[in-house]
Amino acid sequence: MEGGAQPTTNEAKEGHELHVQTLENKIRELPLKDRLKAIAIQHHYLQKEKLDKECEEKIHALQKQYDIKSLPIYAEQQSLINGQRAVSAEEQELFKEFFSEAELQEAQQIAQKAEPIENLLGNCLNKLRQFISCLWREGQGHPQILNLNSDTEVFTLRFTFKDNEHFKNKELTKKFIIEEGKDFPTSTVGTVIEWNEGKDVTVKIVEKKQKNKKTGASRTIKKKETQLSFFNFFKNSEDKDEGEEEGKAGNIDEDYEIGKTIAEEVIPYSLEYFLGINPDDEDYEDVDEDEDDEDDEDEEDDDDEGDDKKKKSQRKKSGDSKKSDKDKKGKAEKPECKQQ
Repeated sequence: MEGGAQPTTNEAKEGHELHVQTLENKIRELPLKDRLKAIAIQHHYLQKEKLDKECEEKIHALQKQYDIKSLPIYAEQQSLINGQRAVSAEEQELFKEFFSEAELQEAQQIAQKAEPIENLLGNCLNKLRQFISCLWREGQGHPQILNLNSDTEVFTLRFTFKDNEHFKNKELTKKFIIEEGKDFPTSTVGTVIEWNEGKDVTVKIVEKKQKNKKTGASRTIKKKETQLSFFNFFKNSEDKDEGEEEGKAGNIDEDYEIGKTIAEEVIPYSLEYFLGINPDDEDYEDVDEDEDDEDDEDEEDDDDEGDDKKKKSQRKKSGDSKKSDKDKKGKAEKPECKQQ
């Protein structure tokens, strides 16, 4: 989406239905001789929509096939990142391009040892778009992610963590429930995190004073306040407080956005994020708050133009690549990131 927050799944669907209804209402307002032609043209418009949907379904099925074929590649990457295996002889063939003859022998000896790259995946989340990296940085001292993978069939993300002071779980998962015939999840199921005492980064205990209106006596109570944290991602969609997001649909859509970004960017392209050279980020730059205010004023003057663009985007030809989807995500509204 361009210049603002991305619409949720439900908003996009409602927007399309509204566009179709507006089109039909406009046709009914035409003079009889124009109306009959418009009705005939609409017949072909609906045929085009049907064709677009068929194309989208075939592309989705083909993409799914190649996603499954990619899983062994991701597994090999993860085994190197985690130190589960040493560098293979085939992989060592590339050494000659990166090492001098003096370094080559030492590199080959080191390659025989199965050692992990310390916290590579955590560093990737730090360097991912501000939308996600802000959530990751909010809770300082995050445990190290040892492994991260996704199940394409049911879209389940699995995070394996190093022993840490925060929680007892070795693995945290997030499963997106996608009903048959639908492209988007209707609910999510996450692992219940077994936090150690006083280490829950998703909540903060605050003390508040209350005064009795009748007696004037005061008391101090302790209250839990929800904190911005990446680990809220693992809550079930039904369990999130309405104060965290605007309703259940908002929870699911935001979590799905985060999940897809991790599955489609972090897992396959972790090396690029670790090195800080991911090409998708080159088109974006930080915007000053003052500039945001000016943009808001301009948007108020261009509401009609914005509505037209929204309608066009809803009719956009299906079959865009994953990369274009990622580009849109990069322009999503960024949360305020308060560094601790």
